[in-house]
Amino acid sequence: MQAVAIEWTEWAIHTGMFWEPDEKKKARIVRGLHHLFVYAMFTLILVSHTIYPAFWLQTAILIVCILVWIQHVLTGGCVVSKVEQKWLGTTESFVDPIVDLFHIKLAEDDDRTGFVTLGSTVAVLFLSLEWISRVIHMLTGLLVRARQTVSTLVPGIPLLPSSP
Repeated sequence: MQAVAIEWTEWAIHTGMFWEPDEKKKARIVRGLHHLFVYAMFTLILVSHTIYPAFWLQTAILIVCILVWIQHVLTGGCVVSKVEQKWLGTTESFVDPIVDLFHIKLAEDDDRTGFVTLGSTVAVLFLSLEWISRVIHMLTGLLVRARQTVSTLVPGIPLLPSSP
């Protein structure tokens, strides 16, 4: 599955960047866009939980994170990073600055892949739990309002004293 995903990603990048014949230049452009996307997602997660906590934004971010997580799990890591590494002939990825910052010792590329997959799994887990709690909170409010509306329309249904 990983080989097919890498081939397809290479084809998509070659097709999308038809004007650039040099693979190394393409790889550097893709690496820049990849870093931009990853750090933009970090920023969007922070913004959607502090400055602009809109439900639609958190839902969109969760969907993107789930799609990235599925890709990480099914292909054994980030396919875009593997294409970048293949074209540049290096093992560097966007995880290296994070690993260096926290002085985490990763021996092999498999450790990096596991680190990325673990990070995306934890992010999806927490974002999913938060999203589920927001949905439950919204549904609870709707049910309480519906019950109050029904009790006012049909006077024979009393509300419990503990109801708001």
